[in-house]
Amino acid sequence: MKSLRPLLLLPLAAVAAQAYTLELELGRNHPTGGQNSSVVGLTVATQVNESFGLGLNLNSRGVTNSTFDLTARTALAELTYDLNSRGGIRPFIGAGVGYSWLSGTGASSKSVLATDVFAGVRFALSENLELSLGVKNTEFIGIKNTARTTKTSINDWSQSVGLRLKF
Repeated sequence: MKSLRPLLLLPLAAVAAQAYTLELELGRNHPTGGQNSSVVGLTVATQVNESFGLGLNLNSRGVTNSTFDLTARTALAELTYDLNSRGGIRPFIGAGVGYSWLSGTGASSKSVLATDVFAGVRFALSENLELSLGVKNTEFIGIKNTARTTKTSINDWSQSVGLRLKF
């Protein structure tokens, strides 16, 4: 059995050998029934294999509707699937789950569960740099009003442009 132990480390070595990426995103969001605001985000990711990527997305956005005027700072673990991993034009889809810390008026909740689904396309600018265009739907689940009488989920659509650097 001692000779099999190094084989257990092969999957970890394969992940460590994959490319790492850093992506800066800027965009606009549109909460359902709310006002538009800006989105600023940063994603650190690694390619698990040729098609799948696993990343941590950190972003900040305004979430404003008739009841709430909030700033949401969110951390999401995201899984991305590249539909054409070898081309110069690379469409992708993905989903994520995480947590959002809230500040502002109208809510007694200081933090809530957040989920997202997204799609987009990346264009290779060079071997290590890509331009990314994407659309994302983020759901902030279980925001309590100040009276703590109701819980509300806010559905937020955003469009963004990003620069993705590969290491």
